[in-house]
Amino acid sequence: MMDKFDVVIIGSGPGGYVCAIRCSQLGMKTAIIEKYNSLGGTCLNVGCIPKKLYSIAAHYHYDFQDSHGFGWDLPAAVFNWNRLRDNKQVEIQRLNGIYENLLINAGVQLVKARAFIRDPHTVEVAGKIFKARYILLANGGWPHVPDFPGRQHVITSNEIFDLPTK
Repeated sequence: MMDKFDVVIIGSGPGGYVCAIRCSQLGMKTAIIEKYNSLGGTCLNVGCIPKKLYSIAAHYHYDFQDSHGFGWDLPAAVFNWNRLRDNKQVEIQRLNGIYENLLINAGVQLVKARAFIRDPHTVEVAGKIFKARYILLANGGWPHVPDFPGRQHVITSNEIFDLPTK
């Protein structure tokens, strides 16, 4: 089976999803392919957004301390890492849903699978052939830890926001 598109975009990070929406708005038949079960790329899933959520959470400690000087009497604040970590994931899933709706509402065909470029105008996805006038690679990057003694003690930016408490 073969589908024909004006544009096939591989990768749903900021470059990919913005391009997909704009191409569709311009009347181009557009598909976006994302191999991970998450949209929005590094920033949304393992970068900017989790960092901002954790940064905001960290500042509450000082706000609770300062509140006494502003007339507030509060019980001792207790931090729950597991709740913050789990709530961060809920927020990321919520934002992924928004991105998915933006793409679908713009008329972009969203495919969650790995893409293989077969020639300058052909992409294969899950055994299906996509023909396209243009193929845009917006697949970003992924951290790699080389094989070396002690590798088991290394984590990347992809794991840092999901560390256990112990």
